[in-house]
Amino acid sequence: MKLKRLAWLLVLSIFPLAVQAAGFDVVAGPSVTSGERGTAAIFGSIFGESSRDDSFHFEPIGTVGWIGAHHTHSEDLHHEVFLAGGGLRIVTPGHHWFVSEQVAATSRETDALSSRFEFMTSGGWENGHFVVMVRHVSNGRLIGGGKNLGETMLLAGVRW
Repeated sequence: MKLKRLAWLLVLSIFPLAVQAAGFDVVAGPSVTSGERGTAAIFGSIFGESSRDDSFHFEPIGTVGWIGAHHTHSEDLHHEVFLAGGGLRIVTPGHHWFVSEQVAATSRETDALSSRFEFMTSGGWENGHFVVMVRHVSNGRLIGGGKNLGETMLLAGVRW
């Protein structure tokens, strides 16, 4: 039931952005936490229209994603987690490098993502339809929770 509410919240919060979106990407790759075995992660994002001049510019961004279960029982990491977030993306002149900061709601707590709200920080490079980024998801011990090991991932994919 909570997952259903999270899905509806995501749809309602991202819909206005999707109507005006200028870009969409789908990325996937490995995610690791605190030296444990890695797992898979996949994310989809929509972001606002880019300025066409050669200056830094800001874009709204919305993201949904999934991080698979780490197959270990040494920590509370053996659960998959769904995320939905929104925030701001900064793109450099030339439109290749970007950083983004989002606040994301999670479907459950684990030792890596130890609260229902996390910060999702990304930095990467895009060219044409190709995108590659490093993403870190953590609550920074600002929002509460337990161990807060965080998830760090290398993601690559396509952009439209």
